[in-house]
Amino acid sequence: MKLQDFLHMNEGDGEFSYSQNSCIQKGASLMSQPMVERAIEGVLSDIGMAKKDFRVADLGCGVGPVPLGLLTMVIQYVERKCKEFDDDIVPDILVYFNDLPSNDFNFLLRNLFNLEVLKRKDGKALCFLMATPGSYYARLFPANSLHFVHANYSLHWLSQTPEGLYSAEGVTLNKGNIYISETSPENVAKAYFSQFQQDFTKFLNNRSKEVLSNGRMLLTFRGRDSLSNVTKWQPWELKILTQSITTLISQGLLKEEKLDAFNFPYYGPCEEEIQYIVKADGSFEIENINTVTQQVHGEIKNDLERAKAISKFVRSFSESLILSHFGEDVLDLIYHNFTKLTNEHLANGELLEHSTIIVLLKKV
Repeated sequence: MKLQDFLHMNEGDGEFSYSQNSCIQKGASLMSQPMVERAIEGVLSDIGMAKKDFRVADLGCGVGPVPLGLLTMVIQYVERKCKEFDDDIVPDILVYFNDLPSNDFNFLLRNLFNLEVLKRKDGKALCFLMATPGSYYARLFPANSLHFVHANYSLHWLSQTPEGLYSAEGVTLNKGNIYISETSPENVAKAYFSQFQQDFTKFLNNRSKEVLSNGRMLLTFRGRDSLSNVTKWQPWELKILTQSITTLISQGLLKEEKLDAFNFPYYGPCEEEIQYIVKADGSFEIENINTVTQQVHGEIKNDLERAKAISKFVRSFSESLILSHFGEDVLDLIYHNFTKLTNEHLANGELLEHSTIIVLLKKV
């Protein structure tokens, strides 16, 4: 079974759903608001509205407050900028919401269609919404059809498990880990970066065919804050998730081989790596790039309550992967251990921060 057949954020609006627990993604979206406005202003200034429409794609949209917030921002900024440009005609706005076919599009669209901003003052439609299932590492739209592309906390997800994580004899090179760690051989880090480079290059190449000249893309990554040796940097949530699984192995509830066969399909890049790949592709130029740091549920002061909230956050995006590999019998146990271990990390004074990289690109 291919990764895209089962990878998805948790559905609906229940306790462990992505819509209720995408706090970091929402925070990143709020931080990128000035860049959204800058992108729209740049497009309207450089391209204009000769076709009387404005076409936007939200790639890896998921569900919940982030796509809702983006839609509202786009409509408000387009209306505002048209007035600033002394243009009384606000164009039709077409927004394509893309994610893998396993995404909960029904829930997403039900929420989107309730927004009042979709209509003009006379009651006629202002914004037209469309679901576009498929991988953003492939072509999704007609040539020269998009003005603005948005991808929030999407592109650190890899298209597949990296090749090169096993020896010629089929033995794992990353024993005891689900991602790059301090105990990982250098070849493991190289394999992960190589997969990210291939995927991101495909993304840029395909978008270069779909985005109009002088169009913009705003990309937000979960990443790291320096080019330092990647084996010495491991996302705290994957470190704790590994510990949670290892606890079950020590209790005899899981076999060690099950852990060794699991590789998390993720890569957290840094600014330098993103700049290198963008320059090598040559289809886009970087207008702005910066890295910001935010704590996960830092507003919650009680360690145990914060640990519970963090566990729900991590479960909302990782459960489909954990369930498909380890099975339903141990699912709740893994996240119970995760909560307990997160509480211990917090008690030891760890900040549990996310580094977010925000990149604004212009089509050459």
